[in-house]
Amino acid sequence: MYFNGVNAYVVIPLTVYGWSGITVQEWLYPFHPKANYLWSKFSMIGDYWDDYPSVFWGTDARYDYTDMGLRFVTRKPDGTRGLYVFSIYAYRNTWVNTAWSFRLSDRTLVGYVNGGIVHTASIPSDEKTVLEWNPDTATYPDRYKRFVLGSDTRGVEHMKMMQYQLLVYTRDLANKDIDWNFKNPENPVRDDLYMWLQAHPDNVKDIDGDGRLEWVDLSGYGNHGKIYGAQLVQLVQLVKTPARVLTPARVLPAAR
Repeated sequence: MYFNGVNAYVVIPLTVYGWSGITVQEWLYPFHPKANYLWSKFSMIGDYWDDYPSVFWGTDARYDYTDMGLRFVTRKPDGTRGLYVFSIYAYRNTWVNTAWSFRLSDRTLVGYVNGGIVHTASIPSDEKTVLEWNPDTATYPDRYKRFVLGSDTRGVEHMKMMQYQLLVYTRDLANKDIDWNFKNPENPVRDDLYMWLQAHPDNVKDIDGDGRLEWVDLSGYGNHGKIYGAQLVQLVQLVKTPARVLTPARVLPAAR
């Protein structure tokens, strides 16, 4: 799925409030630097601007283009932001498998790149996370009821990128499961898999008859993504895992 960095994104209905754990694992190709905006956010849940608890990949395009990574944002007791970051800057302009997981029991955040752990952090118990922020009492509830790919949850700060796969689990996956998914993208771990988007022509269709294409969720839970401007790109060839981009063979028409 190709996002042009200007007006393309995918919106998936998803509420993570009340979950005891979460894992999000993705195959991404982030183009960098990405011009046209001060910030680019993508693969985002929550509200960074008003209530604060949120999580997203992002890049700061204002200065020397040396920043790209995960932002796990909390709300501190004094009403300010808490920020936990790990970088994927070394993987710009290439395919990379990223993952992050968080569990409430011991409040551990773990970041992965290409199947291996690259970051861990302990979130203080008095800082609220996206799993603990009630959408019904949020300033902007919709931002806690959607997962947005290719942009932020407002649909404003877009990222030029490609995405091959998105996996969301309702628990923190073990290290061996993250590594399995990295090495076997066509056959991910199924236990507690709540969303599975895979880029393929069979998985992009207007399933509800509203005239707009959906990126079909293969998990069985119906978490289909509405496509706004993004296009399905067919590559000439992929190696065993999509480790690099080759010349596009064709681009399907943009979603209406």
